[in-house]
Amino acid sequence: MIQSRLPLHACSYTEEVFRLLGKRWTGLLIDLLLQRPARFNELAAALPQLSKRVLSERLAELDDGRPVAVSYRLTERGQGLSPAMDALRVWAGAPVDEHGQALPFSAVTHGDEAS
Repeated sequence: MIQSRLPLHACSYTEEVFRLLGKRWTGLLIDLLLQRPARFNELAAALPQLSKRVLSERLAELDDGRPVAVSYRLTERGQGLSPAMDALRVWAGAPVDEHGQALPFSAVTHGDEAS
């Protein structure tokens, strides 16, 4: 079978995704904030190897312009990343349920006590 030699085209949407998510720590911060809203110090404690300066920079890059009162949370658009993050975790080898879906974070770290 001969492969087609159609021209390749870079997708501007994919470029935008990796412009933001391709920066070190951004994906982990999104993953933490998908779990729940968190204060700056909670995020810093969850990623102790991340300097507070870089944490501040990454949070500013994710900022949608609203003032942060007490905690950081993802916008509705940011929450929309949940299926993609689940798919990436499965791709990386995370535990899955009988349907091939990524197990919730709490089930992975604390055992599936609800069953």
